[in-house]
Amino acid sequence: MRLNKYLLLLAAVPALVAATAGSYMVRWLSVLFLGVLLALFLFGVELQVARPEFKRAKKVERKTDVERTVALIEKAKSGKVARTLIEEKIIEIYATLSEEYNQTYLNLNSDPNEALRVLRSEGDFLDNLEKALTIVEADLNEGRRGKPEG
Repeated sequence: MRLNKYLLLLAAVPALVAATAGSYMVRWLSVLFLGVLLALFLFGVELQVARPEFKRAKKVERKTDVERTVALIEKAKSGKVARTLIEEKIIEIYATLSEEYNQTYLNLNSDPNEALRVLRSEGDFLDNLEKALTIVEADLNEGRRGKPEG
């Protein structure tokens, strides 16, 4: 905000009068005039505030669900944590289809069904995953509703 020279000069005269005048009435009239001048200055001057511009320098590219699943399967070839995550996804499929989510989830963790046993078995993980997903698909088509075997 830039001050106008004339406005400063106009405000200086009543300020000097208010400070040096001997009469109480003249002082208060000067202060009143300065108040009006301040109000005109504050409401009459446009404040030019720079608004920040939001520019996205880097656009984040999100992976699709398929890409995330493919990355998880690639990591599961060699990592135990990724295999556990895939097992949990299969358990969640069965638990979601059951009427009692929590109970089914706990039961499948402690007593795995056929799909989980095949997935956890020794051998090539990708072959086991394919067999387990075939079993899950068959269970979904049969309408077992996530009931564990046994």
